Amino acid sequence: MKLYKIYSRAIGLLFALSLLCVGCENEDILDINDLEISPSNPESVIIVEPDDGITSVNALTRAINENGDATYILRRDGVYYMEGKNVFKHNVVIKAENGSGKMPIIQPICDAQGALNADMIRLEGSATFENIYIIGKDAATGNLMQRLFRIDESNVRLKFDHCFIDHCRNFCIRTDNVNNKIYLNNSTIRNLALTSDPANGRLIDSRGNEQDSIVINNCYVYNNTAHIVRFDNVVTNYFGIKHSTFYNVGHHIQINYAIKVEIENNIFANVGWKSSAESNVFWQISIPKKDERAQDIRMSVCNNNLFFSEEFERLFAKYPQNLKRTTLSDDGYQLIEEGKLTFKDNFSEVLTFDYPLVLPMEYIDKFFENMGSNMSKWADLPFYVDEDGVEGIEVGKTFTFHYSTSSKSATASTTQGPIGASF
Repeated sequence: MKLYKIYSRAIGLLFALSLLCVGCENEDILDINDLEISPSNPESVIIVEPDDGITSVNALTRAINENGDATYILRRDGVYYMEGKNVFKHNVVIKAENGSGKMPIIQPICDAQGALNADMIRLEGSATFENIYIIGKDAATGNLMQRLFRIDESNVRLKFDHCFIDHCRNFCIRTDNVNNKIYLNNSTIRNLALTSDPANGRLIDSRGNEQDSIVINNCYVYNNTAHIVRFDNVVTNYFGIKHSTFYNVGHHIQINYAIKVEIENNIFANVGWKSSAESNVFWQISIPKKDERAQDIRMSVCNNNLFFSEEFERLFAKYPQNLKRTTLSDDGYQLIEEGKLTFKDNFSEVLTFDYPLVLPMEYIDKFFENMGSNMSKWADLPFYVDEDGVEGIEVGKTFTFHYSTSSKSATASTTQGPIGASF
């Protein structure tokens, strides 16, 4: 067994979660008590020493297996390598130690034969990640993970707070069971993409399993090729996106299905560029036809800025067979008529951001030219982004999407404040 060090101590601990409200209509589905993960031994705090990738890997997984439900503190400037199959079977909070230094890193590493597991972490218990940099790129070869987090059991709560999630091929979060709660707060998620097959690159994929709640609050989500959430024709009780900024995301908003929905105060910049010759629908809201819960649908899609920058407008002009997605679906209009969807104060204002990524327009041009077909021919064109060409991030020096305080968006929220993410 490879060596590692774990220091354990029992202390009186008061957990306090500081969460932004995601709206009043979801209070019976998702509240602060749902989001707080309480280990069976809440006073147990385990400090996990980093791996070196040679004599030590999987230190975090071993610590969880040996200590069970607990809070696990990861060292700043440390790397925690995931080799082979890593299953978290307990309710855990995984967070950075207090103080200065770089965020702890969780990263896959291939085995001695060069094999990389398809899933970096599989979850059988609930988990919260706080102030962690999660990168789905093999530390040895640079190959990308297929999936980062795979939920194997029902009634799991998965939460990311102040995290940075970077790189994945197929999807970041996959659910293989029902009634889970997934919450992303104050976090950045980027580079979810498979350039040879851009139907992949999804943030959350239910795989046809009904979920309780999916919430994205005050996040940056950018440079992804596919869905923000793929519902896959099953019902999720609550779906909320609030005060978030999406930039260069291939797939439009597709909701099939959700009962309570709040999509408010967001910026969708260059989102939905995987266009179609048949449809210009961006807000693709569908009504479950054979589910009695459809009578309880209540949706709010309000105060969102949806726009395409000049680079994309030129592509729509160059390839007119690609319809620009901006409109609401027929089911959406039916819900408005039935008084079940509030759809108002959405607008289009082109914004200039202070430090955005350079858009991978050569690749996207080929997608437009070929209507998304045979993209494996162009898979080697540049798509993934970072700030300096060096793996990893430096807090305070990553891409940001601040915009002019004199813009309409600066006072366009439901409370007359700015829309989009703020951090």
